[in-house]
Amino acid sequence: MVIAPWRKLWVASLAFAALCGFLYGWRQRSENPPFVITRKAEEPPEIRLLRKGRYDEAAKAALESIKDEKKEYFKYQSVAAVYAARAVKDPTNREKWAGQASLYIDKSASLAPDDSINLLDAAMSTERIGDISGQSCQYYEKAREYAQTGMSQIKSDCIFVSDERVPTQPIRNEFSKLLGTLQSKIAARCGQKP
Repeated sequence: MVIAPWRKLWVASLAFAALCGFLYGWRQRSENPPFVITRKAEEPPEIRLLRKGRYDEAAKAALESIKDEKKEYFKYQSVAAVYAARAVKDPTNREKWAGQASLYIDKSASLAPDDSINLLDAAMSTERIGDISGQSCQYYEKAREYAQTGMSQIKSDCIFVSDERVPTQPIRNEFSKLLGTLQSKIAARCGQKP
């Protein structure tokens, strides 16, 4: 069987193109290795302890992780979350644990009174404590104060978060939505018009 010369040329050029493509791909792969997740990010100890229902140890671990409270004020929100979870699981001491959660939210807010995002977190967390507590009105009122303060501090169209410029309109929208929810809850459960 005789192969036509144009077929030989076609087969040779196809083999050459495949070889070049392989070499190019190999070089690109060595210069830009594929993104491979080698190990899962380690879960903070307070989360592991919280999942096991070891609330005191979880709160202690979260508090011990704070090295500089002026920079890591947001970690007090984690401690508050531990106590809020405990309030849900321990109905006989619910008010005690809700109060503890509220104290740590207050501490976080007091350490960064000019941080609108922190105040939004404080308002949302305090609202959740109000949902848990049998004395919800005081928490809803405090959440409303945090939200109003945080909203009033947003003066420009953007803020800087970790050297990144972030538009403030979505933050304003979250504050507005939260304030609307809080007003409804206060009117329904506390018998007051906000």
